Amino acid sequence: MKYLLPNFLILLMFLIPQSSKAQVGGYATVRVFDCNKSVALGSGYVAAKIFIVYEDGKTEEIPLLGYSDKNELENLKTINATINRLKSKGYFLIAQYTTGEQGNLISDYTFLKQE
Repeated sequence: MKYLLPNFLILLMFLIPQSSKAQVGGYATVRVFDCNKSVALGSGYVAAKIFIVYEDGKTEEIPLLGYSDKNELENLKTINATINRLKSKGYFLIAQYTTGEQGNLISDYTFLKQE
C-alpha cells in the first residue's frame, strides 16, 4: 500500500498523451529513486536513477550509483547538477516531496517553466 500512489503516478506519467508542441509555462516532473536496492514497481524493478518528464512529454533518465555511504555524496552532486540544469533552462522549483526510509527514498520535484 505504501508504494501504491508512487506506482500509480509513474504509470500516469507514461500514459499521458504526448504533444510534439511545447507548452508555454508548462511543468516538468522529476522523480529520484535513491535506493540501495531496486524498488519494485508492478512486475518490474527500478534501480537508483532520476526520471524527468518535460512539459512537452519528452523524458530523460539519469543513472545514479547504488545507495551507500560512499556513493551518497556523488548521488547528491548528480541530483544537484540536474536541478541546476533545469534552473538554467528556465524552470523554477515549486514543490518537493520525499517518501520512504533511509536507503530507499523516492523524491518528487515539480518545476514550473518560466517564459
